[in-house]
Amino acid sequence: PAVFSATGGQPSFNPMADQVEDVGGARAVEVAAMLGDSVVTVKHCMNPRGGKVTSTTWGVFAVGAVMLLVSFIAFGSAVSNAAKNAKGLHYWTLAKDKGGQGRPAHSFRPHMLGVEYDFLSFGGLAVGLFFMTYGVSRYRNERVSPFFRIGQDGGVEYATADAPAGAFALVAPQGDEFVFNFAQGMEGEMIIDGQSTALAELPAQGRARASSTAPGGMEVPIPPKARIRVRSGKTTFLVSSVPQPKRHPVPFLATLETGTLAYFAGSAAFFLGLWGLLRTVPNDLDSGQGTDDMAEDILTKGDSNSQEDPPPEEPEDTDENSDDESGGTGTAMTLDEGKMGKKESDRAEGQYKMKNNNADPQLARQQAVEAARTAGILGSAALTNGGAFASLTGTGDISSGFDDSDIYGGLLGNEAGEMNGGFGFGRSGFGPGGGGTGWGTIGTGRYGTIGHGSGTGSGYGVGGGRGGMRGRQAAVPQVRIGQPSAVGDLDKAIIRRYIKRNISKITYCYEKQLLAKPGLTGTVSTQFFISPNGTVTAANASGVDGEVASCVAGVLKAIEFPKPKGGGGVQVNYPFTFRPTGG
Repeated sequence: PAVFSATGGQPSFNPMADQVEDVGGARAVEVAAMLGDSVVTVKHCMNPRGGKVTSTTWGVFAVGAVMLLVSFIAFGSAVSNAAKNAKGLHYWTLAKDKGGQGRPAHSFRPHMLGVEYDFLSFGGLAVGLFFMTYGVSRYRNERVSPFFRIGQDGGVEYATADAPAGAFALVAPQGDEFVFNFAQGMEGEMIIDGQSTALAELPAQGRARASSTAPGGMEVPIPPKARIRVRSGKTTFLVSSVPQPKRHPVPFLATLETGTLAYFAGSAAFFLGLWGLLRTVPNDLDSGQGTDDMAEDILTKGDSNSQEDPPPEEPEDTDENSDDESGGTGTAMTLDEGKMGKKESDRAEGQYKMKNNNADPQLARQQAVEAARTAGILGSAALTNGGAFASLTGTGDISSGFDDSDIYGGLLGNEAGEMNGGFGFGRSGFGPGGGGTGWGTIGTGRYGTIGHGSGTGSGYGVGGGRGGMRGRQAAVPQVRIGQPSAVGDLDKAIIRRYIKRNISKITYCYEKQLLAKPGLTGTVSTQFFISPNGTVTAANASGVDGEVASCVAGVLKAIEFPKPKGGGGVQVNYPFTFRPTGG
Protein backbone atom coordinates (compact mmCIF):
# COMPACT_ATOMS: atom_id res chain seq x y z
CA PRO A 1 0.00 0.00 0.00
CA ALA A 2 1.08 3.53 -0.66
CA VAL A 3 1.37 6.30 1.91
CA PHE A 4 1.70 9.87 0.77
CA SER A 5 3.88 12.46 2.36
CA ALA A 6 1.92 15.31 3.84
CA THR A 7 4.25 17.78 2.13
CA GLY A 8 5.57 16.27 -1.07
CA GLY A 9 2.59 14.19 -2.10
CA GLN A 10 4.79 11.25 -3.23
CA PRO A 11 3.69 7.75 -2.25
CA SER A 12 5.82 5.73 0.17
CA PHE A 13 5.64 2.24 1.71
CA ASN A 14 2.99 1.74 4.42
CA PRO A 15 4.05 -1.15 6.70
CA MET A 16 0.79 -1.06 8.66
CA ALA A 17 -1.40 -1.87 5.68
CA ASP A 18 1.09 -4.38 4.31
CA GLN A 19 0.91 -6.51 7.46
CA VAL A 20 -2.81 -7.18 7.10
CA GLU A 21 -3.37 -10.86 6.30
CA ASP A 22 -5.60 -11.66 3.35
CA VAL A 23 -8.10 -14.30 4.37
CA GLY A 24 -10.41 -13.79 1.39
CA GLY A 25 -14.07 -12.88 1.52
CA ALA A 26 -15.36 -9.37 2.12
CA ARG A 27 -12.94 -6.46 1.70
CA ALA A 28 -12.08 -4.03 4.46
CA VAL A 29 -11.06 -0.38 4.48
CA GLU A 30 -8.21 0.93 6.61
CA VAL A 31 -8.28 4.61 7.58
CA ALA A 32 -5.23 6.25 9.15
CA ALA A 33 -5.23 9.84 10.41
CA MET A 34 -1.87 11.66 10.42
CA LEU A 35 -0.65 14.97 11.78
CA GLY A 36 2.58 15.71 10.03
CA ASP A 37 4.57 12.48 10.04
CA SER A 38 2.77 10.99 13.04
CA VAL A 39 -0.09 8.50 12.87
CA VAL A 40 -2.79 9.65 15.28
CA THR A 41 -5.43 6.92 14.87
CA VAL A 42 -6.20 3.88 12.73
CA LYS A 43 -9.54 2.15 12.19
CA HIS A 44 -10.64 -0.80 10.08
CA CYS A 45 -14.12 -0.72 8.61
CA MET A 46 -14.79 -4.42 7.99
CA ASN A 47 -18.54 -5.07 7.89
CA PRO A 48 -20.55 -2.86 5.53
CA ARG A 49 -23.78 -4.15 7.08
CA GLY A 50 -22.68 -3.52 10.65
CA GLY A 51 -24.15 -1.02 13.04
CA LYS A 52 -27.41 -2.90 13.57
CA VAL A 53 -28.28 -6.19 15.24
CA THR A 54 -29.56 -8.93 12.93
CA SER A 55 -32.58 -11.14 13.54
CA THR A 56 -30.26 -14.15 13.88
CA THR A 57 -28.63 -12.58 16.90
CA TRP A 58 -32.00 -11.90 18.51
CA GLY A 59 -32.91 -15.54 17.83
CA VAL A 60 -29.76 -16.69 19.63
CA PHE A 61 -30.74 -14.53 22.60
CA ALA A 62 -34.25 -16.01 22.55
CA VAL A 63 -32.97 -19.60 22.61
CA GLY A 64 -30.65 -18.79 25.50
CA ALA A 65 -33.42 -17.08 27.45
CA VAL A 66 -35.79 -20.03 26.95
CA MET A 67 -33.16 -22.52 28.14
CA LEU A 68 -32.41 -20.42 31.22
CA LEU A 69 -36.12 -20.19 31.97
CA VAL A 70 -36.51 -23.96 31.65
CA SER A 71 -33.50 -24.43 33.93
CA PHE A 72 -34.94 -22.12 36.59
CA ILE A 73 -38.36 -23.83 36.42
CA ALA A 74 -36.81 -27.29 36.79
CA PHE A 75 -34.62 -26.15 39.67
CA GLY A 76 -37.59 -24.48 41.34
CA SER A 77 -39.61 -27.69 40.98
CA ALA A 78 -36.80 -29.65 42.62
CA VAL A 79 -36.60 -27.19 45.51
CA SER A 80 -40.37 -27.28 45.94
CA ASN A 81 -40.36 -31.09 45.91
CA ALA A 82 -37.62 -31.15 48.54
CA ALA A 83 -39.66 -28.80 50.73
CA LYS A 84 -42.75 -31.01 50.35
CA ASN A 85 -40.73 -34.10 51.26
CA ALA A 86 -39.37 -32.37 54.35
CA LYS A 87 -42.87 -31.35 55.37
CA GLY A 88 -44.18 -34.85 54.69
CA LEU A 89 -41.38 -36.42 56.75
CA HIS A 90 -42.18 -34.10 59.64
CA TYR A 91 -45.85 -35.07 59.52
CA TRP A 92 -44.91 -38.76 59.10
CA THR A 93 -42.72 -38.84 62.23
CA LEU A 94 -44.71 -36.40 64.37
CA ALA A 95 -46.39 -38.03 67.35
CA LYS A 96 -50.07 -38.87 66.96
CA ASP A 97 -51.02 -36.78 69.97
CA LYS A 98 -49.53 -33.79 68.15
CA GLY A 99 -51.48 -34.39 64.95
CA GLY A 100 -48.95 -36.52 63.08
CA GLN A 101 -48.80 -40.19 62.15
CA GLY A 102 -46.10 -41.25 64.60
CA ARG A 103 -44.35 -43.58 62.17
CA PRO A 104 -40.62 -44.38 61.96
CA ALA A 105 -38.57 -42.12 59.73
CA HIS A 106 -37.00 -44.99 57.79
CA SER A 107 -40.41 -46.10 56.54
CA PHE A 108 -41.09 -42.74 54.89
CA ARG A 109 -40.89 -42.85 51.11
CA PRO A 110 -40.20 -39.39 49.66
CA HIS A 111 -41.48 -38.37 46.26
CA MET A 112 -38.58 -38.62 43.84
CA LEU A 113 -38.30 -36.56 40.67
CA GLY A 114 -36.98 -38.08 37.48
CA VAL A 115 -33.44 -37.64 36.23
CA GLU A 116 -34.77 -35.36 33.51
CA TYR A 117 -35.11 -32.61 36.10
CA ASP A 118 -31.35 -32.78 36.70
CA PHE A 119 -30.66 -32.54 32.98
CA LEU A 120 -33.04 -29.63 32.59
CA SER A 121 -31.69 -27.82 35.64
CA PHE A 122 -27.97 -28.09 34.95
CA GLY A 123 -27.95 -28.88 31.25
CA GLY A 124 -30.44 -26.10 30.55
CA LEU A 125 -28.30 -23.68 32.54
CA ALA A 126 -25.16 -24.61 30.59
CA VAL A 127 -26.89 -24.42 27.19
CA GLY A 128 -28.61 -21.17 28.12
CA LEU A 129 -25.35 -19.54 29.21
CA PHE A 130 -23.65 -20.72 26.02
CA PHE A 131 -26.30 -19.18 23.77
CA MET A 132 -26.40 -15.97 25.79
CA THR A 133 -22.61 -15.65 25.59
CA TYR A 134 -22.64 -16.34 21.87
CA GLY A 135 -25.41 -13.81 21.43
CA VAL A 136 -23.47 -11.14 23.32
CA SER A 137 -20.44 -11.79 21.10
CA ARG A 138 -22.53 -11.40 17.94
CA TYR A 139 -24.23 -8.33 19.36
CA ARG A 140 -20.94 -6.58 20.08
CA ASN A 141 -19.54 -7.36 16.63
CA GLU A 142 -22.67 -6.28 14.81
CA ARG A 143 -22.94 -3.07 16.78
CA VAL A 144 -19.53 -1.87 15.53
CA SER A 145 -20.10 1.16 13.31
CA PRO A 146 -19.02 0.73 9.64
CA PHE A 147 -18.54 4.52 9.32
CA PHE A 148 -15.47 6.66 9.77
CA ARG A 149 -16.75 10.12 10.66
CA ILE A 150 -14.87 13.33 11.29
CA GLY A 151 -16.09 16.57 12.82
CA GLN A 152 -17.00 18.04 16.18
CA ASP A 153 -20.24 16.18 16.97
CA GLY A 154 -20.39 13.48 19.58
CA GLY A 155 -19.67 9.91 18.52
CA VAL A 156 -17.33 10.76 15.65
CA GLU A 157 -14.26 8.57 15.12
CA TYR A 158 -11.93 11.56 14.70
CA ALA A 159 -12.62 14.97 16.19
CA THR A 160 -11.44 17.93 14.17
CA ALA A 161 -12.58 21.48 13.55
CA ASP A 162 -11.58 21.35 9.87
CA ALA A 163 -14.33 18.92 8.78
CA PRO A 164 -16.96 20.01 6.20
CA ALA A 165 -19.76 19.14 8.66
CA GLY A 166 -20.28 18.33 12.31
CA ALA A 167 -20.24 14.58 11.54
CA PHE A 168 -18.90 14.07 8.02
CA ALA A 169 -18.77 10.40 6.91
CA LEU A 170 -15.37 10.12 5.26
CA VAL A 171 -15.92 6.36 4.74
CA ALA A 172 -19.45 4.95 4.63
CA PRO A 173 -21.07 1.59 3.73
CA GLN A 174 -23.21 1.14 0.64
CA GLY A 175 -24.66 -2.32 0.17
CA ASP A 176 -21.82 -4.81 0.48
CA GLU A 177 -19.14 -2.23 -0.32
CA PHE A 178 -17.62 0.94 1.07
CA VAL A 179 -17.56 4.40 -0.54
CA PHE A 180 -15.27 7.35 0.03
CA ASN A 181 -16.84 10.82 0.52
CA PHE A 182 -15.10 14.14 -0.05
CA ALA A 183 -16.35 17.70 -0.14
CA GLN A 184 -15.30 21.08 -1.48
CA GLY A 185 -12.11 22.27 0.19
CA MET A 186 -10.68 18.79 0.59
CA GLU A 187 -7.66 18.04 -1.61
CA GLY A 188 -6.16 14.69 -2.49
CA GLU A 189 -5.76 11.92 -5.02
CA MET A 190 -6.67 8.28 -5.70
CA ILE A 191 -4.10 5.73 -6.89
CA ILE A 192 -5.20 2.49 -8.58
CA ASP A 193 -2.55 0.15 -10.06
CA GLY A 194 0.00 2.95 -9.95
CA GLN A 195 -2.26 5.45 -11.77
CA SER A 196 -2.90 8.63 -9.77
CA THR A 197 -6.05 10.74 -10.30
CA ALA A 198 -6.83 13.98 -8.46
CA LEU A 199 -10.07 13.97 -6.49
CA ALA A 200 -11.24 17.10 -8.31
CA GLU A 201 -11.07 15.24 -11.65
CA LEU A 202 -13.17 12.26 -10.60
CA PRO A 203 -16.61 13.92 -11.14
CA ALA A 204 -15.63 14.99 -14.62
CA GLN A 205 -14.60 11.42 -15.43
CA GLY A 206 -17.91 10.07 -14.18
CA ARG A 207 -16.24 8.15 -11.37
CA ALA A 208 -17.75 10.26 -8.58
CA ARG A 209 -21.38 11.12 -7.86
CA ALA A 210 -23.42 12.99 -5.28
CA SER A 211 -23.09 11.31 -1.91
CA SER A 212 -26.09 9.59 -0.31
CA THR A 213 -24.44 9.43 3.11
CA ALA A 214 -22.68 12.83 3.28
CA PRO A 215 -25.02 15.66 2.22
CA GLY A 216 -23.25 18.21 0.00
CA GLY A 217 -20.35 15.89 -0.76
CA MET A 218 -19.31 13.52 -3.52
CA GLU A 219 -18.80 9.79 -3.19
CA VAL A 220 -16.63 7.36 -5.06
CA PRO A 221 -16.56 3.55 -4.66
CA ILE A 222 -13.37 2.14 -3.19
CA PRO A 223 -12.17 -0.58 -5.60
CA PRO A 224 -9.74 -3.32 -4.49
CA LYS A 225 -6.13 -2.22 -4.04
CA ALA A 226 -7.14 1.44 -4.21
CA ARG A 227 -5.23 4.06 -2.21
CA ILE A 228 -6.64 7.50 -1.40
CA ARG A 229 -4.89 10.47 0.16
CA VAL A 230 -6.99 13.43 1.26
CA ARG A 231 -6.20 16.52 3.33
CA SER A 232 -8.78 18.26 5.51
CA GLY A 233 -7.26 21.19 7.31
CA LYS A 234 -4.06 20.12 9.03
CA THR A 235 -4.93 16.39 9.05
CA THR A 236 -4.07 13.97 6.28
CA PHE A 237 -6.22 10.83 5.95
CA LEU A 238 -4.87 7.74 4.21
CA VAL A 239 -7.66 5.42 3.02
CA SER A 240 -6.64 1.97 1.75
CA SER A 241 -8.62 -1.02 0.48
CA VAL A 242 -7.15 -4.04 2.30
CA PRO A 243 -8.06 -7.68 2.82
CA GLN A 244 -10.23 -8.31 5.83
CA PRO A 245 -7.91 -8.73 8.84
CA LYS A 246 -7.74 -12.15 10.44
CA ARG A 247 -9.21 -12.22 13.91
CA HIS A 248 -6.83 -13.72 16.43
CA PRO A 249 -8.33 -15.42 19.47
CA VAL A 250 -7.71 -13.59 22.70
CA PRO A 251 -6.88 -15.74 25.75
CA PHE A 252 -9.65 -15.82 28.33
CA LEU A 253 -7.54 -14.31 31.10
CA ALA A 254 -5.49 -11.99 28.89
CA THR A 255 -7.61 -8.96 29.75
CA LEU A 256 -7.29 -9.47 33.51
CA GLU A 257 -4.62 -7.69 35.48
CA THR A 258 -1.84 -9.62 37.15
CA GLY A 259 -2.93 -8.42 40.58
CA THR A 260 -6.48 -9.64 40.01
CA LEU A 261 -5.27 -13.04 38.85
CA ALA A 262 -2.99 -13.32 41.88
CA TYR A 263 -5.88 -12.44 44.20
CA PHE A 264 -8.18 -15.08 42.72
CA ALA A 265 -5.44 -17.72 42.69
CA GLY A 266 -4.47 -17.04 46.30
CA SER A 267 -8.09 -17.03 47.46
CA ALA A 268 -8.82 -20.30 45.67
CA ALA A 269 -5.69 -21.93 47.12
CA PHE A 270 -6.58 -20.80 50.65
CA PHE A 271 -10.17 -22.02 50.61
CA LEU A 272 -9.32 -25.29 48.87
CA GLY A 273 -6.63 -25.92 51.47
CA LEU A 274 -9.07 -25.14 54.27
CA TRP A 275 -11.63 -27.49 52.76
CA GLY A 276 -9.04 -30.25 52.46
CA LEU A 277 -7.96 -29.72 56.07
CA LEU A 278 -11.52 -29.98 57.32
CA ARG A 279 -11.97 -33.20 55.36
CA THR A 280 -9.17 -34.80 57.37
CA VAL A 281 -10.70 -33.98 60.76
CA PRO A 282 -12.72 -36.94 62.13
CA ASN A 283 -16.23 -36.30 63.27
CA ASP A 284 -17.00 -36.15 66.97
CA LEU A 285 -18.93 -39.38 67.17
CA ASP A 286 -19.42 -39.25 70.95
CA SER A 287 -21.27 -35.96 70.76
CA GLY A 288 -23.80 -37.37 68.34
CA GLN A 289 -22.75 -34.99 65.57
CA GLY A 290 -21.43 -37.73 63.31
CA THR A 291 -23.30 -40.46 61.53
CA ASP A 292 -22.72 -44.16 61.17
CA ASP A 293 -21.67 -43.63 57.58
CA MET A 294 -19.01 -41.12 58.65
CA ALA A 295 -17.69 -43.50 61.30
CA GLU A 296 -17.59 -46.35 58.81
CA ASP A 297 -15.69 -44.20 56.33
CA ILE A 298 -13.07 -43.38 58.97
CA LEU A 299 -12.70 -46.98 60.14
CA THR A 300 -12.61 -48.59 56.71
CA LYS A 301 -10.93 -45.89 54.59
CA GLY A 302 -8.15 -47.49 52.61
CA ASP A 303 -8.91 -50.97 53.97
CA SER A 304 -11.29 -53.04 51.89
CA ASN A 305 -9.26 -56.24 51.68
CA SER A 306 -11.27 -59.40 51.52
CA GLN A 307 -11.89 -61.05 54.88
CA GLU A 308 -13.86 -64.08 55.88
CA ASP A 309 -17.43 -63.33 56.78
CA PRO A 310 -18.01 -64.04 60.49
CA PRO A 311 -20.08 -67.18 61.17
CA PRO A 312 -23.68 -66.69 62.28
CA GLU A 313 -24.13 -66.17 65.98
CA GLU A 314 -24.99 -69.31 67.91
CA PRO A 315 -27.98 -69.15 70.23
CA GLU A 316 -27.09 -68.71 73.88
CA ASP A 317 -27.53 -71.66 76.21
CA THR A 318 -30.44 -71.20 78.56
CA ASP A 319 -30.28 -72.14 82.21
CA GLU A 320 -32.82 -74.85 82.78
CA ASN A 321 -32.74 -74.19 86.55
CA SER A 322 -33.51 -70.50 86.14
CA ASP A 323 -36.72 -69.24 87.66
CA ASP A 324 -36.92 -66.59 84.96
CA GLU A 325 -37.77 -69.03 82.21
CA SER A 326 -40.99 -70.92 81.85
CA GLY A 327 -40.40 -74.40 83.24
CA GLY A 328 -41.82 -77.76 82.48
CA THR A 329 -43.80 -80.10 84.63
CA GLY A 330 -41.17 -80.38 87.41
CA THR A 331 -39.66 -83.49 88.95
CA ALA A 332 -41.97 -85.75 90.85
CA MET A 333 -42.00 -85.19 94.62
CA THR A 334 -39.98 -87.60 96.77
CA LEU A 335 -42.76 -88.14 99.31
CA ASP A 336 -46.08 -89.74 98.62
CA GLU A 337 -47.95 -87.73 96.10
CA GLY A 338 -50.73 -85.59 97.49
CA LYS A 339 -54.31 -85.83 96.36
CA MET A 340 -56.79 -82.99 96.01
CA GLY A 341 -59.95 -83.19 98.03
CA LYS A 342 -61.20 -83.26 101.62
CA LYS A 343 -60.11 -85.89 104.14
CA GLU A 344 -63.59 -86.15 105.69
CA SER A 345 -65.27 -86.80 102.32
CA ASP A 346 -66.25 -90.32 101.38
CA ARG A 347 -66.68 -89.60 97.66
CA ALA A 348 -64.13 -90.98 95.30
CA GLU A 349 -64.67 -88.33 92.63
CA GLY A 350 -65.79 -84.73 92.53
CA GLN A 351 -64.93 -81.53 90.69
CA TYR A 352 -63.26 -78.61 92.45
CA LYS A 353 -65.13 -75.29 92.79
CA MET A 354 -64.22 -71.99 94.46
CA LYS A 355 -66.63 -69.55 96.03
CA ASN A 356 -67.06 -66.12 94.50
CA ASN A 357 -66.37 -63.53 97.22
CA ASN A 358 -67.31 -60.65 94.91
CA ALA A 359 -63.74 -59.42 95.09
CA ASP A 360 -62.77 -57.41 92.04
CA PRO A 361 -59.39 -58.42 90.65
CA GLN A 362 -56.78 -55.83 91.47
CA LEU A 363 -53.73 -56.63 89.42
CA ALA A 364 -51.83 -53.59 90.65
CA ARG A 365 -52.29 -54.71 94.27
CA GLN A 366 -51.40 -58.29 93.41
CA GLN A 367 -48.24 -57.12 91.70
CA ALA A 368 -47.33 -55.08 94.76
CA VAL A 369 -47.88 -58.12 97.00
CA GLU A 370 -45.77 -60.19 94.63
CA ALA A 371 -42.96 -57.61 94.69
CA ALA A 372 -43.03 -57.48 98.49
CA ARG A 373 -43.19 -61.25 98.83
CA THR A 374 -40.19 -61.81 96.57
CA ALA A 375 -37.96 -59.12 98.12
CA GLY A 376 -34.98 -60.01 100.31
CA ILE A 377 -35.29 -63.17 102.37
CA LEU A 378 -38.87 -63.47 101.27
CA GLY A 379 -37.68 -64.04 97.74
CA SER A 380 -35.55 -67.04 98.58
CA ALA A 381 -36.25 -69.87 96.18
CA ALA A 382 -36.05 -72.40 99.01
CA LEU A 383 -38.89 -70.64 100.81
CA THR A 384 -41.10 -69.58 97.96
CA ASN A 385 -41.21 -72.92 96.18
CA GLY A 386 -44.07 -75.08 97.31
CA GLY A 387 -46.65 -74.35 99.98
CA ALA A 388 -44.51 -74.40 103.17
CA PHE A 389 -43.75 -70.70 103.32
CA ALA A 390 -46.96 -69.83 101.53
CA SER A 391 -48.98 -71.25 104.41
CA LEU A 392 -47.27 -68.80 106.77
CA THR A 393 -48.03 -65.76 104.65
CA GLY A 394 -51.41 -66.89 103.37
CA THR A 395 -54.30 -64.44 103.17
CA GLY A 396 -57.74 -64.71 101.72
CA ASP A 397 -57.93 -61.14 100.49
CA ILE A 398 -57.63 -62.05 96.87
CA SER A 399 -58.74 -65.71 96.90
CA SER A 400 -61.99 -65.55 95.00
CA GLY A 401 -63.64 -67.85 92.52
CA PHE A 402 -66.77 -67.87 90.43
CA ASP A 403 -69.09 -70.26 92.34
CA ASP A 404 -71.58 -69.97 95.18
CA SER A 405 -69.41 -71.84 97.70
CA ASP A 406 -66.09 -73.64 98.10
CA ILE A 407 -66.20 -77.30 97.09
CA TYR A 408 -63.05 -79.21 97.85
CA GLY A 409 -62.83 -81.58 94.96
CA GLY A 410 -60.36 -82.43 92.22
CA LEU A 411 -59.59 -80.91 88.89
CA LEU A 412 -61.51 -83.55 86.97
CA GLY A 413 -64.94 -84.98 87.51
CA ASN A 414 -68.34 -85.40 85.94
CA GLU A 415 -69.96 -82.96 88.37
CA ALA A 416 -69.06 -80.57 91.14
CA GLY A 417 -68.55 -82.21 94.53
CA GLU A 418 -66.16 -83.07 97.29
CA MET A 419 -63.77 -85.95 97.01
CA ASN A 420 -61.52 -87.71 99.41
CA GLY A 421 -57.98 -86.35 99.53
CA GLY A 422 -55.36 -84.56 101.55
CA PHE A 423 -51.81 -83.17 101.53
CA GLY A 424 -51.10 -80.91 98.67
CA PHE A 425 -54.33 -79.11 99.43
CA GLY A 426 -52.72 -76.54 101.70
CA ARG A 427 -54.38 -73.19 101.51
CA SER A 428 -51.60 -70.84 100.52
CA GLY A 429 -53.35 -67.51 100.66
CA PHE A 430 -53.01 -67.07 96.94
CA GLY A 431 -55.66 -69.58 96.03
CA PRO A 432 -55.91 -73.23 97.07
CA GLY A 433 -54.18 -75.83 95.05
CA GLY A 434 -51.81 -78.75 95.18
CA GLY A 435 -49.14 -76.93 97.09
CA GLY A 436 -49.17 -74.20 94.46
CA THR A 437 -49.52 -70.46 94.79
CA GLY A 438 -51.26 -69.52 91.55
CA TRP A 439 -52.98 -66.14 91.57
CA GLY A 440 -56.60 -66.97 92.29
CA THR A 441 -56.25 -70.28 90.51
CA ILE A 442 -54.85 -73.71 91.20
CA GLY A 443 -51.08 -73.67 91.17
CA THR A 444 -50.45 -76.92 89.37
CA GLY A 445 -47.40 -75.95 87.42
CA ARG A 446 -48.40 -76.42 83.79
CA TYR A 447 -52.06 -75.69 84.52
CA GLY A 448 -51.58 -72.12 85.87
CA THR A 449 -53.56 -69.73 83.70
CA ILE A 450 -51.49 -66.58 84.25
CA GLY A 451 -48.13 -68.29 84.43
CA HIS A 452 -47.14 -71.87 85.06
CA GLY A 453 -44.55 -73.29 87.40
CA SER A 454 -40.93 -72.85 86.66
CA GLY A 455 -39.18 -75.19 89.08
CA THR A 456 -37.61 -78.58 88.64
CA GLY A 457 -38.80 -80.35 91.75
CA SER A 458 -36.39 -78.77 94.23
CA GLY A 459 -37.14 -78.05 97.91
CA TYR A 460 -40.11 -80.02 99.12
CA GLY A 461 -40.46 -81.78 95.82
CA VAL A 462 -43.67 -80.05 94.85
CA GLY A 463 -42.45 -79.15 91.40
CA GLY A 464 -42.33 -75.41 91.95
CA GLY A 465 -46.01 -74.88 91.34
CA ARG A 466 -45.93 -71.12 91.85
CA GLY A 467 -47.75 -69.39 88.99
CA GLY A 468 -46.56 -65.84 89.66
CA MET A 469 -47.31 -62.57 87.89
CA ARG A 470 -44.18 -62.44 85.75
CA GLY A 471 -45.00 -60.62 82.52
CA ARG A 472 -44.83 -62.65 79.34
CA GLN A 473 -42.78 -61.19 76.49
CA ALA A 474 -44.08 -62.35 73.15
CA ALA A 475 -41.59 -63.20 70.44
CA VAL A 476 -41.22 -60.61 67.66
CA PRO A 477 -40.90 -61.29 63.94
CA GLN A 478 -37.40 -62.40 63.08
CA VAL A 479 -35.20 -61.46 60.13
CA ARG A 480 -32.08 -63.55 59.72
CA ILE A 481 -29.25 -62.60 57.37
CA GLY A 482 -27.89 -65.55 55.46
CA GLN A 483 -24.41 -66.17 54.12
CA PRO A 484 -23.68 -63.77 51.23
CA SER A 485 -21.72 -64.30 48.06
CA ALA A 486 -19.85 -61.32 46.62
CA VAL A 487 -17.72 -60.97 43.49
CA GLY A 488 -15.49 -57.91 43.69
CA ASP A 489 -12.96 -56.09 45.82
CA LEU A 490 -15.10 -55.22 48.84
CA ASP A 491 -14.97 -57.14 52.10
CA LYS A 492 -18.11 -59.16 52.83
CA ALA A 493 -17.87 -58.14 56.48
CA ILE A 494 -18.19 -54.49 55.46
CA ILE A 495 -21.18 -55.31 53.26
CA ARG A 496 -22.76 -57.17 56.18
CA ARG A 497 -22.23 -54.24 58.56
CA TYR A 498 -23.92 -51.83 56.20
CA ILE A 499 -26.85 -54.20 55.70
CA LYS A 500 -27.25 -54.79 59.45
CA ARG A 501 -27.28 -51.04 59.89
CA ASN A 502 -30.44 -50.99 57.75
CA ILE A 503 -31.98 -54.18 59.15
CA SER A 504 -34.78 -52.22 60.84
CA LYS A 505 -35.92 -50.96 57.44
CA ILE A 506 -35.84 -54.48 56.03
CA THR A 507 -37.80 -55.72 59.06
CA TYR A 508 -40.40 -53.06 58.46
CA CYS A 509 -40.86 -54.31 54.88
CA TYR A 510 -41.81 -57.70 56.34
CA GLU A 511 -43.88 -56.48 59.29
CA LYS A 512 -46.20 -54.27 57.25
CA GLN A 513 -47.11 -57.23 55.01
CA LEU A 514 -47.33 -59.55 58.01
CA LEU A 515 -50.31 -57.54 59.25
CA ALA A 516 -52.25 -58.49 56.13
CA LYS A 517 -50.80 -62.01 55.81
CA PRO A 518 -50.14 -63.43 59.31
CA GLY A 519 -48.67 -66.69 58.02
CA LEU A 520 -46.13 -65.01 55.75
CA THR A 521 -42.72 -66.68 56.06
CA GLY A 522 -39.80 -67.70 53.89
CA THR A 523 -36.57 -66.46 52.34
CA VAL A 524 -36.07 -63.44 50.08
CA SER A 525 -33.12 -63.80 47.70
CA THR A 526 -31.59 -60.48 46.68
CA GLN A 527 -29.05 -59.52 44.05
CA PHE A 528 -27.54 -56.05 43.84
CA PHE A 529 -24.55 -54.38 42.17
CA ILE A 530 -22.27 -51.91 43.97
CA SER A 531 -20.74 -49.41 41.54
CA PRO A 532 -17.12 -48.18 41.81
CA ASN A 533 -18.28 -45.07 43.69
CA GLY A 534 -20.11 -47.13 46.33
CA THR A 535 -23.71 -46.57 45.22
CA VAL A 536 -26.07 -49.43 44.38
CA THR A 537 -27.01 -49.05 40.74
CA ALA A 538 -29.26 -52.11 40.44
CA ALA A 539 -31.09 -54.24 43.00
CA ASN A 540 -33.73 -56.93 42.65
CA ALA A 541 -35.27 -59.48 44.99
CA SER A 542 -37.64 -62.45 44.84
CA GLY A 543 -39.39 -64.80 47.22
CA VAL A 544 -41.92 -64.75 50.11
CA ASP A 545 -44.09 -61.96 48.72
CA GLY A 546 -43.83 -59.49 45.87
CA GLU A 547 -44.39 -56.44 48.07
CA VAL A 548 -41.81 -57.59 50.61
CA ALA A 549 -39.24 -58.38 47.92
CA SER A 550 -39.78 -55.03 46.17
CA CYS A 551 -39.48 -53.14 49.45
CA VAL A 552 -36.28 -54.97 50.42
CA ALA A 553 -34.78 -54.22 47.00
CA GLY A 554 -35.62 -50.54 47.49
CA VAL A 555 -33.88 -50.49 50.87
CA LEU A 556 -30.76 -52.11 49.42
CA LYS A 557 -30.66 -49.67 46.51
CA ALA A 558 -30.67 -46.73 48.94
CA ILE A 559 -27.60 -47.97 50.86
CA GLU A 560 -24.31 -46.25 50.04
CA PHE A 561 -21.35 -48.59 50.59
CA PRO A 562 -17.63 -47.68 50.76
CA LYS A 563 -15.84 -47.46 47.45
CA PRO A 564 -14.25 -50.80 46.45
CA LYS A 565 -10.49 -50.67 46.79
CA GLY A 566 -9.78 -51.95 43.29
CA GLY A 567 -12.05 -49.38 41.67
CA GLY A 568 -14.36 -51.93 40.06
CA GLY A 569 -17.92 -52.94 40.83
CA VAL A 570 -19.12 -55.66 43.20
CA GLN A 571 -21.94 -58.15 42.52
CA VAL A 572 -23.59 -59.35 45.73
CA ASN A 573 -26.16 -62.10 46.37
CA TYR A 574 -27.76 -61.91 49.81
CA PRO A 575 -30.56 -64.05 51.35
CA PHE A 576 -32.90 -62.85 54.10
CA THR A 577 -35.06 -65.32 56.07
CA PHE A 578 -38.29 -63.97 57.58
CA ARG A 579 -40.25 -65.66 60.37
CA PRO A 580 -43.44 -64.41 62.04
CA THR A 581 -44.10 -64.04 65.77
CA GLY A 582 -43.20 -67.22 67.61
CA GLY A 583 -41.65 -68.65 64.45
